[in-house]
Amino acid sequence: MPLYRYSRWDGTQAVEPFTAGDLMDYVADRMLEDGDLRSILRELLQRGAQFDTNRRMPGLRDLLEQLRRRRQQQLQRYNLGSVMDDIKERLDKVVETEKAGIERRLQDAASQDNELRQMLENIASKHRQQLDQLPDGVGARMQALRDYDFLDQDARRQFDELLNELRQQILESYFQGLKQSLGAMTPEMMSQLQQMVRDLNELLEQHRRGDDSGFQQFMDKWSQYFPPGIEKPDQLARHLAQSMAQMQSLLDSMTPEMRQELEQMLEGMFQDAGFQRDLARLMANLDRLFPDERGEGQPFEGDDPLTLQEAMRLMGDMKGLDELEQELVEAMRTNDASQLDSGEIGRLVGEEARKMAEEIQEFTRMLEEAGFIQRKGKDWTLTPRALRKIGERALDDIFGRIDRGLAGEHTLTRYGWGVERLDETKRYAFGDAFALDAQTSVMNALRREGKGVPLRITPDDFEVYRTSSINQCTTVIMLDMSYSMLYRGRFQAGRKVALALDSLIRSKFPRDELHVAAFSYFVLPLEAHQLMETYWIDPRGTDFPEALRQGRNMLAKRKGGTKQIILITDGEPHANSAGWNVGPWSMREAMEETLREVQRCSRDGITVNTFMLDTEPVMTRFIRTMAKINQGRVFFADPSRLGEYLIVDYVKNRRRAA
Repeated sequence: MPLYRYSRWDGTQAVEPFTAGDLMDYVADRMLEDGDLRSILRELLQRGAQFDTNRRMPGLRDLLEQLRRRRQQQLQRYNLGSVMDDIKERLDKVVETEKAGIERRLQDAASQDNELRQMLENIASKHRQQLDQLPDGVGARMQALRDYDFLDQDARRQFDELLNELRQQILESYFQGLKQSLGAMTPEMMSQLQQMVRDLNELLEQHRRGDDSGFQQFMDKWSQYFPPGIEKPDQLARHLAQSMAQMQSLLDSMTPEMRQELEQMLEGMFQDAGFQRDLARLMANLDRLFPDERGEGQPFEGDDPLTLQEAMRLMGDMKGLDELEQELVEAMRTNDASQLDSGEIGRLVGEEARKMAEEIQEFTRMLEEAGFIQRKGKDWTLTPRALRKIGERALDDIFGRIDRGLAGEHTLTRYGWGVERLDETKRYAFGDAFALDAQTSVMNALRREGKGVPLRITPDDFEVYRTSSINQCTTVIMLDMSYSMLYRGRFQAGRKVALALDSLIRSKFPRDELHVAAFSYFVLPLEAHQLMETYWIDPRGTDFPEALRQGRNMLAKRKGGTKQIILITDGEPHANSAGWNVGPWSMREAMEETLREVQRCSRDGITVNTFMLDTEPVMTRFIRTMAKINQGRVFFADPSRLGEYLIVDYVKNRRRAA
């Protein structure tokens, strides 16, 4: 017995994706229920589907759920209270390095003359006092160290590196896209950046006044500082507003004490007071242009620490998740996922979400490339191949239930001579077609003669295959579309049977003909593809006489063979194109005219078989009267069993004993 080892799926194991066939099977099943392709595609897009093959297609709701779960994971993972810890530790290291450097200087001066040594001790004492009196807060301590005159060059280097990194991180958060252009914060780079910010302020202020004439000149000069694709002042301004919102969102997510400390650290971050004012002016301009782009606080409650750079990147990702959620909601509203960025979804939510997004975006293309749907204006329509698939699906479903044990009265027990050979055999009789079963014939001779050679075979040993006569059949299905048929799935059941019978005849009995029509107060002949649509349904009335008359006219064009009308209904004749109205007196007139039409069908050799979906006593007697006049058959069936009775009856009664 083979052994199997199971393990938790970790994302690396291959999972077989769904196919166009899976999709079409699902569409076929849903079409047989309500026949609205637009609603089915919308449901697939929004909710996805579980297929019979145990594969699953995700929907936008699944993707939205993953996004929200990802956001919650981030909120429960990180601790913004740790943002300043890394900076504090580095500042403490700078102070320790400076103190150690002071001690080394004093030790080196021990061999110097007293006057020089005393001077160094006085300087060291003053610096120690300054270091001991540094404030506790990170922002205040950084401001104090900016004004401090370092004695140790290594301490000075560490502090300058920290200050330079923080400046660069702040600028990158303000100007996303600058990372490749900034490099080291040299005086020349800072001067160039300050000039760009001044030009940017002038451009935005002119834009607010309706003057965009300087935009192209600005981009020609400074485009290297911005990502590609910015072609209008509005795009540039919104890009900057969204970037700067990260810092605001970070501040809003902190406690008041932490926020004050970070703001204090940012003050005077740039030694040039003019540049500081230019940045403040830029933020004010963007705030006036896009007041709704301000960042929002996030309720982080986890334990994992973050550096300032990681925190600003995280705030950007959280804002990206918020924007992505809005895009998903909009895609659900418009039933259009084509604008989703699967790459960005993968970056923010994960690889599984990226694959989900691609599958959601591709499912209509899969159906189209497989030849099941096609564009018609802005909507999709079913192709002839899809209609055949739906018919096959209906037929498979009906035969599947037949195989599970439908009533035995439909088994075939009469045999004859004809063009279709059966699997069963019989002893040869004079006049039978000589479709010899050689193996069984030899075995019959062996049983009679016993062992020995030569083996003598007589005509009594011959075993031949049975055959059944196949009678060419022309059928008209008349499907009632009155109000009552639209309840309890009756009309849908009739439509499903029509599609299944159409598929059966096309595949198994190509010499037969099938016509389908719907009737209420008028009769509407239907093509197979129209059975998947609903625009033509008009449920006013139930005109039996007109339905039989039109069915008789359709069958009059066919010479020879069996002709039958299959009437699928649940009610009584009570209103017609001649003007009868619902009422006791009109019911009798309608019934009498119906019976006259039944007699005309009988004279024309047309069998009327009625599948009744209700058992109301008055109509039961009337339908039986119709059958007695015509020698047709009556079936009283639940809508869910209608197909089983009709299909089996059709196959059975095509065969006639010869």
